[in-house]
Amino acid sequence: MNQKSLLLLIAVIPALACADGSLSDFMRGTDTTPELSGLQVSVMEGGEITTTYAHGFAQITGSTYQPLRNDHKLRVASISKLIVAIGIMKLVDADALNLDRDVSDYLSWELRNPNYPQEIITVRQLLSHTSSLRDGDRYFIAYGEGKLRDFFIPSSNFWDAGVHFASGVNKAPGHYFVYSNLNFGVLGEVIERVSGRRFDLYMEEAVLAPMSLTARFNPCEIPKSALAATFRKHQGDEQWAPEGNWAPQVDAGLPICFYGIENAEQPHEFLASYEIGSNASLFSPQGGLRASADDLLLALQMLYNGGVINQTRILSEASVAEMLESEWMLNSQGSNGLSAGEAEPGGPTDGLMTSYGLSVHRINLREYGFDFGPEILVGHLGEAYGLLSHALFDPETGDGIATIISGTGDDPSKFPGHSPLYRIEEEILRWWLINNY
Repeated sequence: MNQKSLLLLIAVIPALACADGSLSDFMRGTDTTPELSGLQVSVMEGGEITTTYAHGFAQITGSTYQPLRNDHKLRVASISKLIVAIGIMKLVDADALNLDRDVSDYLSWELRNPNYPQEIITVRQLLSHTSSLRDGDRYFIAYGEGKLRDFFIPSSNFWDAGVHFASGVNKAPGHYFVYSNLNFGVLGEVIERVSGRRFDLYMEEAVLAPMSLTARFNPCEIPKSALAATFRKHQGDEQWAPEGNWAPQVDAGLPICFYGIENAEQPHEFLASYEIGSNASLFSPQGGLRASADDLLLALQMLYNGGVINQTRILSEASVAEMLESEWMLNSQGSNGLSAGEAEPGGPTDGLMTSYGLSVHRINLREYGFDFGPEILVGHLGEAYGLLSHALFDPETGDGIATIISGTGDDPSKFPGHSPLYRIEEEILRWWLINNY
């Protein structure tokens, strides 16, 4: 898509009728930010949703670019973890699950780090990324390839020389923070075994529908017309090509109901016969939620309201407070965890995560270099398949923002800012802060 076509598309999208300051400028790219394929932004003030914006395109069919709407669903990446945590806390509120009990009791098989065989692993540790589980090169098992438990069996092809377990001094469960997607595959299995429902169905019935969200963990349950793809600009060798064409990453063709669907000739029949508690990582609990920025803001609104939305109680006030409270904090020596998220330590993302609750990222804006606005924001960040996202709010005032960038025209790491975030993420946060503080 050339620059002229993108400018024309921006001009004709009805959702842009309301003024949005400089948001539309980001679509074209600036001296310090890359061009964007699509952008959803929703804003909350005092716990009430006030404004929503949608820019760019959702799908490309031939030479036709479908405008991105506010209600389009995108794969929101790791913000999914925040929603899964709500599902876990629903079970806590129902007295079906104890955060500090040995998770093996819920899995019906023993999960122990062989380097610390006497230490139990708890649901609390899984939610707070202090469980001592590690991703390695893979953290999900596709359809037909095995069960989640295979990651933790030495005789399995998924054992990977034990790389999924931490080792070393002070790395035992509960002592050290390392962000790990595999924690949420295990939590997905806990949900299935405790609730007796398939992961995606439980999340729909217990969390998403009660909050009046049409977001889903199974994209095949979302009308194709409501799914937006994620994009990058790259050439055939997948090298960044800012002057090239937008290349879809996920959700451009037939939706992928679960990992490995290409090997399942009849996915709906497979889902109907799925064995509960066998491999919830199929449904990508760590990153596979398809949602809009409006959906994400409704979840934040529920948390700010102490567990209530639309006069419906989703969580107890106690569970919300426990989620938002810091469960782990980086010490002054930096010796009790890695703060770089999924990136290699020692780079520009050091300091990205210095305080974390129960699947809640706690950001100190002063440490990020913002000298105005609230000091602390809570919520989560996401990045995958070209998409960048954040859903954050001030727990004191109920002011918040949810942002989904569907893709960038160049590597966002080429545009550093003053924080561990990419410059484009910083600029959108700055836009929000300037307009609200």
